[in-house]
Amino acid sequence: MKITKKIRTVGLLAIALLFSVFMDSCKKASEKAGEKMMEKALENATGDKANVDVSNEKTVIESSAGRMEIDGKATSWPDEIPGDVPEFKYGKITAVTTSNMDGSKSWSIVYEKVEEGFLDKYDAQLKDKGFETVITKVGEKGGSITAESDKYNVFLMGGEGNMSLAVTVKKQE
Repeated sequence: MKITKKIRTVGLLAIALLFSVFMDSCKKASEKAGEKMMEKALENATGDKANVDVSNEKTVIESSAGRMEIDGKATSWPDEIPGDVPEFKYGKITAVTTSNMDGSKSWSIVYEKVEEGFLDKYDAQLKDKGFETVITKVGEKGGSITAESDKYNVFLMGGEGNMSLAVTVKKQE
């Protein structure tokens, strides 16, 4: 049962991200038609009723699984991310997705103009905050970090000046 919820959540996130890219290219007049089309696609994919609202480069999706907000104008680290997670300051934020699905809170942040050496710098910050990390380097300018603490999971992946970072609050049992 838990796997089905995870698959549904991941599917919803993937559809939402594709939709936000699609909606970004649409004009205001077609937004309502796009919203209805997206609601129908989500309902068909998940079996749940969905409500989609698009305005000013922000998309909000609500269903029985929870709420997801995609902000294409975001330029700063979300205030809601707990202070236990170090802020990534080695690039420019271009979009933020906030999700509260099936009782799990998470954020995905997209960066551009990421500084060289970002992997080692952020890995050190994570370790200073008590995270256990696994770093994988790909070439000279890219790679990933998987980090875990008692309360949070952090995943970062990037290279060639672009990067994405995800923070998830673990469910406390």
